[in-house]
Amino acid sequence: MNDREVLLDRLAAGRDELAAAVEGMTDAQAAAPPAGGGWSALQCVEHVATVETRLLRRMQADSTVMEAEMSREREPVLYEMIAARGRKVEAPEAVHPTGRYADLREALAGFLTARERCMRWVGACEWDLRCRSVEHPAFGAVSTHEMVLIVAAHAARHARQIVEGRSAA
Repeated sequence: MNDREVLLDRLAAGRDELAAAVEGMTDAQAAAPPAGGGWSALQCVEHVATVETRLLRRMQADSTVMEAEMSREREPVLYEMIAARGRKVEAPEAVHPTGRYADLREALAGFLTARERCMRWVGACEWDLRCRSVEHPAFGAVSTHEMVLIVAAHAARHARQIVEGRSAA
C-alpha cells in the first residue's frame, strides 16, 4: 500500500467510525448532552464537519513547499495522540458547534460531504504531501501529510467521544 492509499484508508476508517458511532441514534438522543457533560453527538458531528472543511481549505490554499521532509517518525505518534481520548482538549472557539445543522441526519451529511471532498483531494493531489508545510492551530507547522492524518484522527477521536457518551447514558 503506498502512502496515498494509507492516507485514504485512514480517512475512510475515521469516516466509518464516526458514522457507526451515531448509527441508530434518534435526534433526541443525538441532541442530548452526555451524562458526564460535554458536547452532544450532534455537536460533535457538527464540530468535526466544521474542522474538516477548514483544515482542507488550509491544506489547499495555505501550504508551502519545503526543501526537505519533516520526520516521518512523528506521523503515527501524532495520529494516535489525536485519536486517543486520554487527554481532554479544548477546541478553539471558532470551531465550537453553533447549531448549524437542524438534526443528526443533516450534520452527518455535512460531515460525509466534507470527508468526501477531502478524500477526493488527497486522491487527486499531485503534490508530495510530505514536502509541503501547513500551519495547524495547535501543533504549528506540520507536513500536509501529517495534516491529513490529523483530519482522519480527529473524526476517530470524536467518534470515540460519542460512544463514551452513549455508554454512560
